[in-house]
Amino acid sequence: MYCLDTNILVDILRGDKVLGSKVNNLMDQGTEFFITPITLCELYRGAHAHIHRDSKLAEINSFIINFTLLDFGVASCDNFGKIYFNLKKLGKPVGEFDLIIASIVKSYDLTLITRNKKDFENTGAKLEVW
Repeated sequence: MYCLDTNILVDILRGDKVLGSKVNNLMDQGTEFFITPITLCELYRGAHAHIHRDSKLAEINSFIINFTLLDFGVASCDNFGKIYFNLKKLGKPVGEFDLIIASIVKSYDLTLITRNKKDFENTGAKLEVW
């Protein structure tokens, strides 16, 4: 099972037909895709900043119904603390939004689909780069 990173969703929303087809084909085969609350926050942040805010909000609202929104629960918070401390020891900090996404993905034992592998290296999250 997969969790989609923000950059994947943004690229699909911007019209990346190859990426959109890949996700649609896998969904048609029964693959379930998830998103995190952080990703949803990032999408809404972008929509609210857009000159065509209302149409972007409507686009996001109709798009996200295709995905299951994950909870940011206790296990994810614990993972956040562990990963943060380990990365600090390694001297390899990660942006906190990306770290929260990785923490949620790890707590659900999902594979994160991203286009920014470097943002999640050393977090211990399973990754695929599309």
